[in-house]
Amino acid sequence: MTTSKLMSAVGQNSGNLVFQYACRKLIRSDATVIGQDVPRDPVAIREQADVIVIPSANFLREGLSFGGFVGLLDRCQLPLVFIGLGAQAESAASTKLNLDPTIERMIALMKERSESVSVRGDFTASVLEYYGLDNVVITGCPSNFISENDNFAETIAHKAAQGGPTFLTHAEEPWPKVAEKTGVERRLIEWTRKGRAMMIQQSVPAVFEYLRRDNPAAVDQPSEDFEVALAAQLMPGQGVEAFRDFAATRLRSYISVEQWMEDSARFDFSIGMRLHGNMVAWQAGVPAMWIHHDARTSELVETMGLPNLSLAQFMNTCTTVEDARKQWSFDPAAYTKRRNILRGRLKDVLQAQNISTTL
Repeated sequence: MTTSKLMSAVGQNSGNLVFQYACRKLIRSDATVIGQDVPRDPVAIREQADVIVIPSANFLREGLSFGGFVGLLDRCQLPLVFIGLGAQAESAASTKLNLDPTIERMIALMKERSESVSVRGDFTASVLEYYGLDNVVITGCPSNFISENDNFAETIAHKAAQGGPTFLTHAEEPWPKVAEKTGVERRLIEWTRKGRAMMIQQSVPAVFEYLRRDNPAAVDQPSEDFEVALAAQLMPGQGVEAFRDFAATRLRSYISVEQWMEDSARFDFSIGMRLHGNMVAWQAGVPAMWIHHDARTSELVETMGLPNLSLAQFMNTCTTVEDARKQWSFDPAAYTKRRNILRGRLKDVLQAQNISTTL
């Protein structure tokens, strides 16, 4: 598969696979996947489905237009179940977002056709309340329920107590809009290079092209100028050859959630700014530290009770990965209690539409 087709299939971010995978695991009822098992045709969909379940990302954000998608939902004339809907903003200070008319139409459809809407946290609930939607239920992200082991929080705590030298880091965009992220990224790369570690990249099509450059199926090939620019941005002063060595031996990407979890389970610790990259490791029983940097990530870690540091806290207190491990704090009983509350809420959302669930 070409890189462009691959990235299009995962919404330009393989992290999307994680919550989609989670949603599919939650549903015990027979499910038909639109665009895969049935064409994107309202008549065909109505013939095969009684309700549409939408694994939802940060749909509530400025600059996003969902004309085709929302139009299809509208024409299907079926009940809608949104799971894990989130809002994205640099700060939670204001819940008034300048949303595209197609997103406002999607909110109107929620009012008309959703018994309740599963959202990530208080910030998203406040954004929807501003738009007049009050049938919201805070559930966090469905990826929080991937593990089928009810005691996996104890497994995480036990692994943390044992320590261990290996760790995972998670890559962000090389040229982020928030300049402070660059310092975090470079520090994580330095730790990865010097430690028994692996870094995972889950987005940015051009970087995926670079990582797949020797794959005959990839077709798309990055220019030499891109490699030089990428090396200078992520590893300034180290040179292209050093960056090539790093990319070849320490940088990975995934298009299979199960393989991603299998590989992550071998490590002792996970850290980074990527919610779903860390969550894959977490659900595999690996202690993780989330570095939150905007309203979306802070909302999620707060709702689910995940170990976290702000971007500023990380930069000010974590010179080494050992520093980050010392900052890690986790109460498995409190986490499990919160997770069970969120699980019950999500179960109610699904059962309200007569959807049989594994929760």
